[in-house]
Parts: sequence; structure tokens; C-alpha cells
Amino acid sequence: MRNNNKLFLIDGMALIYRAYYAMIRNPLTSSKGLNTSAIYGFINSLMKIIKDEKPQFMGVVLDTKAKTFRHVEYSEYKANRKPMPDDLSEQIEPLLNILNAMNIKIYKKDGFEADDIIGTIAREATKSKIYETYMYSGDKDLMQLINSKTFLYSPGNAFKPTKIYGNSDVKDKYGIEKEYFIDYLALLGDTSDNIPGVKGVGAKTSSKLISKYNTIEKIYNSINNIENPRLKKLLEENKESAILSKNLVTIDCDVNIDFTISEMTIENINMSNMVVELNKLDIHAFDSFNDKIQLSTQKVKKSYKVINSESDLDLFFNEIKAKDVVSIDLETTSVDANIAEIVGVSFSFNKDEAFYLPFIYPEKKPHCLQEEFLLKKLKLIIESFNLKFIGQNIKYDALVLKKYNINLDNIYFDTMIAESIIAPEQNIYNLDYLSDKYLHYSMISIDELIGDNTEFELMGDVPLEKISYYACEDADIAFQIFLLQKPLIEENNLSKLFYDIEIPFINVLVELEYNGVYVDENIIKNLSVKLKAKLEDVSNEIYKLADKKFNINSPKQLAVVLFDELNLKMFKKRSTSVEVLKKLLDFHPIAEYILEYRHLSKLINTYLDKLPNYINEKTGRIHTSFNQAITSTGRLSSTKPNFQNIPIKTDMGKSIRKAFSVQNSNHIILSFDYSQIELRILAHYSKEDKLIKAFENKLDVHKRTAALIYGLSDYEVGYNHRRIAKMINYSIAYGAGPFRISEELKIPIKEAKVIIENYFERYPGIKRYIDETIEIGKKQGYVETFFGRKRNTANLNSSNKNIREAEKRASINMPIQGTASELIKIAMIRIREKMGKNKCKAKMILQVHDELLFELPKEEKDYIEKIVIDSMVNAIKFTVPIVVDSNFGNNWYEAH
Repeated sequence: MRNNNKLFLIDGMALIYRAYYAMIRNPLTSSKGLNTSAIYGFINSLMKIIKDEKPQFMGVVLDTKAKTFRHVEYSEYKANRKPMPDDLSEQIEPLLNILNAMNIKIYKKDGFEADDIIGTIAREATKSKIYETYMYSGDKDLMQLINSKTFLYSPGNAFKPTKIYGNSDVKDKYGIEKEYFIDYLALLGDTSDNIPGVKGVGAKTSSKLISKYNTIEKIYNSINNIENPRLKKLLEENKESAILSKNLVTIDCDVNIDFTISEMTIENINMSNMVVELNKLDIHAFDSFNDKIQLSTQKVKKSYKVINSESDLDLFFNEIKAKDVVSIDLETTSVDANIAEIVGVSFSFNKDEAFYLPFIYPEKKPHCLQEEFLLKKLKLIIESFNLKFIGQNIKYDALVLKKYNINLDNIYFDTMIAESIIAPEQNIYNLDYLSDKYLHYSMISIDELIGDNTEFELMGDVPLEKISYYACEDADIAFQIFLLQKPLIEENNLSKLFYDIEIPFINVLVELEYNGVYVDENIIKNLSVKLKAKLEDVSNEIYKLADKKFNINSPKQLAVVLFDELNLKMFKKRSTSVEVLKKLLDFHPIAEYILEYRHLSKLINTYLDKLPNYINEKTGRIHTSFNQAITSTGRLSSTKPNFQNIPIKTDMGKSIRKAFSVQNSNHIILSFDYSQIELRILAHYSKEDKLIKAFENKLDVHKRTAALIYGLSDYEVGYNHRRIAKMINYSIAYGAGPFRISEELKIPIKEAKVIIENYFERYPGIKRYIDETIEIGKKQGYVETFFGRKRNTANLNSSNKNIREAEKRASINMPIQGTASELIKIAMIRIREKMGKNKCKAKMILQVHDELLFELPKEEKDYIEKIVIDSMVNAIKFTVPIVVDSNFGNNWYEAH
């Protein structure tokens, strides 16, 4: 069965030339004397790709005759190229006619080369994380585009096999990392394209130079370190050529060209037209090709039924009552569950069968089933039939139903959540992808349903026949995927994590999102005015120090001020990043003002100016959307807006929390926060006795750490000692090494190494935990949390040091942070159960990292405090005591 995510981008001119010269000694000709070798060879190659590689998408990319931006920069670019042979050029138009007749998409644009268009399409494909892109070409320049999802497919011949180049293959072949391949090409030059490079420097020397210095710029920055006088002279004499060559060989991946990957689908190819057109040229080799290859999967006959009368509904009731597990899917008027109205509901409980209950559709007549009646029946099905419901992102459906006072409490399975723990490294879990992966079935796309025009503005405008099939397919496919995922959950020992935590947690999130949080718009607006005035003051200070006005938001203009006019040290080539600005704090006061400017700008642009837009008109509250299947650790993320990033490190940032307040004057905000939870989990996993005892004895753990690593008594530990110890404690939990710690503490790396060595000497259990975790990751290919959530650790064995070190840090932290996520999820599940059982008026309104926020009547404070702390402390039994801090106030600022 074919891989439904392969995209082949054909370097058209390269293949045309290849096909032509492959048969130059024995060319094919038509009865009219036309050389057809290139046409035959080109089509033959396409058919071979389709037959052997079974891609789902394919496009042909061509050069045009127009000059490109490279010719503008260097008039001699490709000046040595010989003109195309006449008997080849006359084949181009017939070949393009054939490709057009076949419905194969062709992409070209004046001013750009095929490589640039390939790069642009490949980059977009990579962003989607769905597709594997294969650049079909023998051009080594395309190797610069290779990544984990993009490959160079270099076709073979009689003397060499086909080779598919991935990330590691570039280094194997050229001895350099792929990231610096552009610089290698620039040094080497290219006689066929008339790219000068550095004359006298060959492949071997280029490889050595790039291996050592990585980039052209670093080579010239270190020119005095090059000991070979001849090489040094060659480099100095050809500096301009080297820089020019780098510009020429760099592929532009941002070409303004219209395309969609879906339009390149293989299923659009018309093989019959191909045969007709080739026969006109006396090429009969492909007459039976359609019989040899199946381009489209055979569609299974589906039994999808619309329930549009009371008699149909009665029959459906009798059938669904007897079922155990039912797939459900809602079609609605909006992707925002807070404002969405139900267009229809589909159900499936047998493979290739589904039912659709329509609410809104253009053909609806007065005698058809009406909404009020349908809602009563829907409530009965969902709440009274003792069914177990499954779905794809079923939280959305449950949230929409809750607005209609229908409680989808009996959630049994979610295919999106299941996939996120079965294959967490995928990072894509939509139903179309899962259908491709598990069923090798291509679903109807939303574009096919409503098109890209305004014919149907809302789902409710789509004719019943079309939307019913689309909706039924969603429910049916989710049901079929469930049947395949369920045993995988069990086989991978994920049952407890999935059924006891992730699935019941869906209903917690439904309530959390439904409740929302009240945000006082007046406080936001007043704070915005205040901070904008402050921003103007800071801007003026920057202008004074720069002795001119400029666009502070422009990295280019800021770099001119910092490095050209103020002559400050350039830690990274013309970089104005936060990291660089922090280093410049010791050299010039402008750095502090720029950092403050950026902080204020972020507060204003990200929060103060945007939060009011998210306030729901009906509820007066903000209902963020919590994402359960995004992070590899299982931590929640949130969107529209992102509450996880509400600033807490500065007073100005914290002040935003004053707007998160009570909507009822008799209510209070109650906050609960785990104390040092990741350190406590680290102590549990590492079994480090000294750390465990510090927590058991309720000591200041950072002070105790400082005393141990500096050899001091607790009495002698000063503020700075404790500050460093705190930073080390948390950095170790995040897998940080000497470089990161030296950066954070602004100390030499040697000193950071000594501090870490002292830390591990005093806490040998932590060192042992880190070493054992890395070793486990290398051997079994994953690390896991308390309840078995896994992270793939294949990168621990990467040949790239940077990738390997990053994976080490993630592998150390993931079991800790992931377990912290499981802890608070279990607590939230228990809190919801207890609050529901006791019919509390309190509302859980927000979860941010290790903190829970509630809005409640003042009289419930003591009871809620008791059940929340008990649930949070006892969610998981660790070898260390768990502590929860709590506080209350009229807003989040006061309560935190």
C-alpha cells in the first residue's frame, strides 16, 4: 500500500537533459522525424517513480528563459552554458502538452530557477509536518534543502544505483554537516554555472575548511589562524568571490508562487490522456501502463444514512440502544466551540456504516425534524442510553453540547489523544492523517466540501447530501481508527495513562473552558495606557543614547546603532537577540533600555491590546482553548489566548494578573500552587538521600544546597550563594550543562564546571539518575514518566553533537516534567469529582503550569481549600512529601 504522504518534486530541465543524453546514440523518432527521446525518457521516469515509489503527490518544476536575480547580481552567471540542442528544444512544447493533458502540475516563474521553486514548495511541505518531500534531481546544490522531511532523490543509471540522500548522507559524502553545505559549495565554486568560488581551493581543502570553521564568514574572521601561506593568500585574494558565490548558490525558499500540495495529487493524473498524446508521437510503450499500476485506491462502499423523519429516528434509537461503543462527531457553524451552533451530528458503531442527524441545511422544510425536538432526542441518546462515546478531539464536541445543556460525560476514547501518546514524535494527529496512516484511505477534504470560494459561507449552507457524507465519514473513520488504536494502547502499556488520566481529564478541560475566566477590561485598558506612556519614555532614552531616532523594532537598524555607531562588541554576527543584549549590559546602558523596551512591547502587543478581543460577548469571560496533545511531556498548552505565558518575572508583567478577577462581588479567587514540585520529583527519581531529608525536614532546600556545594554552614549562606544554588537545582532538573549555567550566572565556564562537580559530589544520587536515564534512553530508545508516557530518544545516538546534547537535556527533564503533568491532572480529576458530588458553586477556571485557580463564593473557601489541597498532595505517592501553597484575593495578582 502506498505511503500517502510522499511528495515528489521533479527537477524538470535536469530530467529532460538526462533523458535526452541517455539515448543520444540511439534516439527515438516519430514518423514525422521529431526526436522523442527526451519525451519518452521523461515519461518513463515519471511512471517508474509512480510504480516503484508510490507517491501520493507529484509536481514538475521548470526553469524559464528569463534572467534570474542571480544574473542581476553577477552578469557572468551561467555564461559558459551551451545552448540547448535544437532536437531537444523542439521536444519541450510537446512534452509540456502531454504533462498538461495528464493533469500533472507544472511550476515555473520568471526571475527564479527551478531550485528556488523546489525549495519554496519543500519548505512549506516541511512546515506541515505531514509530507516527505523527495527532490528528484542529480543536482548536488539541492542538498542544502535536505532535512528530516526532505530528501534528495538522485536517480541511478547502468553504472550506479539510485541514491536517496538524507541529513547524515551529506556528511558521509562530503565530510561536513548539512547546515554548512552552502558554504562548502561557495568555496568550491561551480564551473558549469560559472560560479567563481575560491580559485585554487578544491573539494578536499573546502571540506577541511568548512569542517573546522563551518561558514565563509568564520573562515575570514579567523584568516590569521590559517597556517598554510598559499591557502591563506588564495582566500584573501578571492574573498569577494567567496561571498558572491555564497549568495549565488543559496537557494531562495521564499518565491511568491501559487501552489497547493493537494493539487499535485497523483489521483488527478489522467493516464488515458497520456496514452493518447504519446500515441500521436508514435510512442506506444505505455499503452498498457494503466493496467499495470493502480493510481487510486478502490473506494469501499459505505452505508451512510440520513435520519430525517420520526420513523427513521425510531429505527435508529432501537439500533443504537443495543450498542456499547459509539463514535460521535458534530458539524458546526464555527471552529470556536464557544460560539458554534450545531449543524448536524453523526454516529457510527460499525465499520463503513454511519448515521447523520441534520439540524441545519438549505433544503430544510417546516415538516422536517426541528431543532428543539432533535435536541431532546440527542440529550436522551447521550445521557440516558449508557453508551461509551469515542471521537476525534471529542473535547470540542462535548464543549459545544454543554452549551445546549447536554453532558457528554461518558467519554471512552479519543483517537487524537490516543495517537499523541502512541506516537508522540509525530506532532500531527488530525483525522485525515490518521486515516492515511491506519486505513490508507483519503477522506473528503473541507476544500472538496465547501471549496475555496464563497459558495457556502457556513457548514449549514452545504446541501444535505454533501454534508451528510462528509459528517458520516468523520464518525466512521474515527470508529475504524479506534479499533486499530485500542490494542496498541494495551500493547505499549499505556492503558493506565490513557484510560485513568487522559480520558477522564477531557471532561475536566470541558468544564475549565466552559467556565472561562473573568477579565476586567477597564483594568486592561488603564494598564495599557500606563505602559504605553512608559514605552515612550524608554524609547526617548534609547534615542538619546543613540544620538538619533530610528526604528527600535528593526534588528537591522538596531545593529547599525549598536555595532557600527556605538562600536559595541559583536558576540554573534550582527545579532540583537536577548542573549546578546544581556551580554551588552556590562558595556553600555542602551542595552538595559532596549531590553525594557522589548519587555514593555511584548506586554502591550501580546496581552494588553489582545486580551479584550477574546472576551466572550455573552459571558463577559475569556474561554481559552486547552491543548492536551501538543507537548511531548503531556503538559497543557493553551491558545486563543495563551495563558501559559502570562508574565510572572517582573512587576509590570505580574500587574496584568490584577485584571483576572471575580465577576461577582461576593466571590473570591483562590490559588493553589505546587511548591518546588519538579525538585521533589527529581528527589523521588534520584533517591538522593540528602535532598529527600531536606524536604522531609521542611528545610530551605536551596539554602541547604548552597551550604553543601560551598562547604558552608546554613548560617553562613548568603543571598548570592542561595541564588546560585536555586538556579543550579532547577537547571540540573532541566539537563543544563556548564555553558548554560555560565551564561545564566555570568561566570566563566570553568567556574560553572566546578560548581556542577561540587553539586554532583554532594548529590551523587542525582548524578546517578542522570547517567542512568541517558543510558536507558540509548538502550531502549525512549524514556518515560511515572505512568508510562514515552519520549523517543533516538537522537541520543546522533552523530551531530548539538542534536545529541539537546536530546540529553530533554531526556533528563521529560520524566520529571511529564510526571508533574500527570500529578496535577490526577488532582484536577479528583477535585472535579468531589466538587460535583458536593454540588459546589466553586468553579475551576484556570490551570497554568503547577498552579490551579478557582472562583468561588466566600463561604465555600474553607471546604474548597481542604479538598483541593488534599487532592493535589495525594494524587501520586512519592518518597518525598508534596507541599501545596494557597492564597486568595479579589484577583489573581492578590491570590498568587
